[in-house]
Amino acid sequence: MLSPAEIAAVVAATKGAVDLFDKLAGPIKRVILGHPKFEQAEAKDQRWRFRVETEGKDVVVKEGDYTRQTITGADLSKALGPQDLALVQTYERKMQDYFDLWTSVYAAKDMSQDPLVNAKTDAQLKKLIGNMRGELLGILSFLQKIGVHLDDHYMHVRSLVEQTVPQ
Repeated sequence: MLSPAEIAAVVAATKGAVDLFDKLAGPIKRVILGHPKFEQAEAKDQRWRFRVETEGKDVVVKEGDYTRQTITGADLSKALGPQDLALVQTYERKMQDYFDLWTSVYAAKDMSQDPLVNAKTDAQLKKLIGNMRGELLGILSFLQKIGVHLDDHYMHVRSLVEQTVPQ
């Protein structure tokens, strides 16, 4: 059972990890699917209809302004232990490191007139997705462990990332 301070830390780390996941979701789909397939997927995806957010010591799933699900701090305290806090904090730290690297590489995507340079950048991004695979899937598994019903872009990105080769 976690203390109120530990619950606050779990919620903060969960929010940080999910925010990074959300920032990376679109670009990851663009890299894995390529431009035409990405555009088709986005057209029918109703992109980011659901959002995992936090309110105080609660984790909430929202659809627009409507709250679809709430996992309370009390629920988290019953379901999690100190090792879960350490795990989600690790996911958040690693995802921040990967996000920083991703933004520097992604900035070069399709910027060269040389197709070989662009192909190398795409290969770097795909390798980086493979490197992030464990953390991306781990964040989603953690959300499911605490009782969040995943849908929307979370499941689409999970499906795409599961098909990547871990690096």
